[in-house]
Amino acid sequence: MKFQLTYYLFFIVFATKLAAQNPVKDSIPAPIKDSITPIVQADSIFVKEDTIQTVFPKTYWNINDKKRYNVTNNEVKLVDDTIASQEQYSYNVIVEVQNVYQNETVIKWSFRNVQFNSKSFLSNPFTLVNNVSISFKIDQDGRFLGYTDLDQTLKEIVLSSEDLENKYLDNPAALALIKKNIQHYSTEENVTKLFEKDIRQFHQFYGKSKFTLGSEPYVYESYMDNLFSTSPTPAKTAIKLNEISASQTNYIMSSMQEANQEWLSNSWYTYLKELAVKLKTEEPSEARLKDEIKYYVKTTSRIKDNGWISYSIETKKVKFQDTDYTLERRFELVD
Repeated sequence: MKFQLTYYLFFIVFATKLAAQNPVKDSIPAPIKDSITPIVQADSIFVKEDTIQTVFPKTYWNINDKKRYNVTNNEVKLVDDTIASQEQYSYNVIVEVQNVYQNETVIKWSFRNVQFNSKSFLSNPFTLVNNVSISFKIDQDGRFLGYTDLDQTLKEIVLSSEDLENKYLDNPAALALIKKNIQHYSTEENVTKLFEKDIRQFHQFYGKSKFTLGSEPYVYESYMDNLFSTSPTPAKTAIKLNEISASQTNYIMSSMQEANQEWLSNSWYTYLKELAVKLKTEEPSEARLKDEIKYYVKTTSRIKDNGWISYSIETKKVKFQDTDYTLERRFELVD
């Protein structure tokens, strides 16, 4: 019974983390240390070396370029192969190139038409981003550099929350949830957490390396968000080129990021001990270190030869005991 209570509390905390889109340490790296120096410097993204086809993913974007995407998120929790909870929400993102200066490009994302299909959607802080924009800089290859104009984003977050509150003036419980979210995400440090996973997924493959069809994946050390604490989880990421279209106008990239199993087990055991202290219960057995936890993120993107994403699918999965969590985020180009 003690361990059942422990598992129950853990998954409440974990579900809250997922809904809140907590930060990941490597989710939006500045020119990342775990990538390698760009190899291809040619004007073409496709390179033929004899009969071998290679790709160096990068952006070929110009000022005033604009694309619109439909984004859908689906979170499912299974317990004993039965759906215990499910949440779906969707929105439009307008991606616009605002400025290009030397080796830096300023990108603006505008979020529109945010919709939820669950009754408990107000607990999800993404309810605050309708009609909100976020701007950031990328380098000449498309790697994330940093956010800009966060003051404007914070102003828009406040206006969006006020519009949301006006819909629930006669519902104190709903107003309390909205106020709690806006209080937490009304700082520059926290507001970026609402957007960083979407941006990381979109820019996952740019500027990483040169990739060759049929070659072994490019593997590097990385970090994932922690399921049990604020410390990042060590992981390995493997990236590969899956396909180049016959017309050579687009290609498919995929990546698999998997948490270090030993580190994850130790983190889980530490969490259980801390929880036992808080609940004033018996300290867990070291046998808990043998509990198997699977935690990985898989991303697949089809990218045009100009660097724009046609579609991108990211699946985050956690398997533990009798519970299976899956979160899927999908970008689809509209126009």
